[in-house]
Amino acid sequence: MAITKSAEKKTTGKKAAASAESQTAVEGLAQEILVTLLHRALVRLGEPSRISEILREVGDESITPGLARHIMEAHPRRFAAVDRRWDITERYLDKQAPVSRTLQEIVTLYGAAMPLDETCAELATIYGRAREYFDDTATRLLRDPRYFPLDNGAFHGLRSWLLDTSAERDDDVLFYNYLSREALEPFKAATKLDWVSDPLQAAREFIVMGDGQPVDNRLLQWYAWKGLKDDFDPITLYQMIHAESLEFTALPDHRWIIGDSVDAARAYWQSIAGQLSEFVEEAPSAEPAVEQPAKPLEITDNDYAELRTYVAGREDEFVTVPDLLSNVLEVGPGSRTFDADLQTLSAFLKEHSDDFVWVGTDRFRAPGTTPPYLGQLPESLTFPELPRFETADGEILDQMLADAAFDDALIEEMLDSVAQDVNDQEDQARTRWPEGVSATASSIRLVLKAHHKEIGTFPLAQIPRGFLPAEPNIVELTVNDAAGEGHSVFVDYNVQLIYGLFEFYADITAECGAVFRLEKTDNPAVYNFKYGNETDNGVFVSPHRYDELTDYRNEVENGPVSTYDIVRKILDHYRKGCSFLTLLTEVNLVRRTSRRLLASVLSGYTAFHERANRWTFDPKKEPEGFDRRKAGYIIKK
Repeated sequence: MAITKSAEKKTTGKKAAASAESQTAVEGLAQEILVTLLHRALVRLGEPSRISEILREVGDESITPGLARHIMEAHPRRFAAVDRRWDITERYLDKQAPVSRTLQEIVTLYGAAMPLDETCAELATIYGRAREYFDDTATRLLRDPRYFPLDNGAFHGLRSWLLDTSAERDDDVLFYNYLSREALEPFKAATKLDWVSDPLQAAREFIVMGDGQPVDNRLLQWYAWKGLKDDFDPITLYQMIHAESLEFTALPDHRWIIGDSVDAARAYWQSIAGQLSEFVEEAPSAEPAVEQPAKPLEITDNDYAELRTYVAGREDEFVTVPDLLSNVLEVGPGSRTFDADLQTLSAFLKEHSDDFVWVGTDRFRAPGTTPPYLGQLPESLTFPELPRFETADGEILDQMLADAAFDDALIEEMLDSVAQDVNDQEDQARTRWPEGVSATASSIRLVLKAHHKEIGTFPLAQIPRGFLPAEPNIVELTVNDAAGEGHSVFVDYNVQLIYGLFEFYADITAECGAVFRLEKTDNPAVYNFKYGNETDNGVFVSPHRYDELTDYRNEVENGPVSTYDIVRKILDHYRKGCSFLTLLTEVNLVRRTSRRLLASVLSGYTAFHERANRWTFDPKKEPEGFDRRKAGYIIKK
């Protein structure tokens, strides 16, 4: 029969469409295989890693750094860039979610029988716990009927990947396994495979029937079940295929491919890699090339838009200038102009502060992503407005005195940096710093007071300016805990506080007076937090004494009590007296009180006197009241 021209064109069009569809399927599978390989490599590595480290773990030379980067950037739901390294997004799942739910999700994403060690490691990373914590927990949860074990429990998969043959009728088995007669049709020849004598070869031939595309494990097991009848064991068959990992690869959604599909994927990888220039180094020529002058960095409007998008995409995280230079502007550390380009880009970002918020050193944030509490003095650190206190004779208590009313020794104690606090500090040039505390020191000794421990803050009054980055007014630092894990903290020069130390204080048992050290590192934005169960003699308050002062604070809050009465009450406890620093500490545990007000009370009444650096109260002199010689030093409100 003759074929008309129009029919010939129509036939040709169908073939072209089918060919295009087939090519799309190959490309989609190639990408999926690569995503799976990169994901599992990161799971094995156990932490965010550089592309070179990931590719070394994958072990396939056909995957170039540029290709790996391209694929991970194209799959933001699976991969995340973290400090110039790559990570899998499952490690940022909700820490508040039940462990059982998270466990099922990570095994699902892994898409194959997952090693128990790596399962425990992933749970530990997600929940921020020690790896050993999940040895028993994960093993217990994996005994749930939803999972099946392989290799005596060394691996676990989801039972939903296996064929459920518990129903009596074939149609019901298909239904409960989400299969259909139509899905079985392309594999009719599988009824002739030898599932009894050589099930592994039968599985290999079955997957080949998929024509290069992944094959559902439950389809494979359906035909194995028909061939093996009562001898069919879904776990045993899965174990057999799983053991041949060099030939069979499990993909997510319970599907198998064999080596031929990976070989076809490599051809696609190579074609895409040839189109990507980033991270690809040119081979040296036989003759030395004439060195061209280095071209300085020029930031175009398109670069500006990409920088904005990249920084905004980090949401509540900072991004560094080297990170932006490498990941957005494609200028690597090996560039001859890298150092100069860092300065150029940093200056550019600072000039465009509406889009890039500088948070010190080389760090920038998107607008509106710094914590909302910055710039606000916590209410617990404010000084209360006090009523006018008078004695029965009409004498005014708690009057503030000028410096001239204080002895030199008392002024020295007031200038001690440990005595100072937020909203009650001196110019740093006047401050008396402990030995070893300076801006150039490699580490400094700091003393924690109760009201800061409660809310995770620390006063800059104890830290000489320059020990931490001195600008801008809000600086974001990374502080490493004892385990080496970094946490973001914020230095607020407007309020003179460090915020975000609550997690560091969690392991400190002393309620007041614990000593810790802040230690510099090679990175000016990174510090180490060191705590060794040391306490400060002047600030430490024993648990029993802390409880006594807490009870007294409740009493003071329920009725107007003068600072004079608070000081007298505390000194009644110290019959042999105590230092100004100890007295200041305990008065502040009862009610926030400034150094000057305390010094004014001590200096203004003859009943208080200092001997050998210890303040005492003499009840016999209390009737004398205010020292009239100090009347001229009263600061008028």
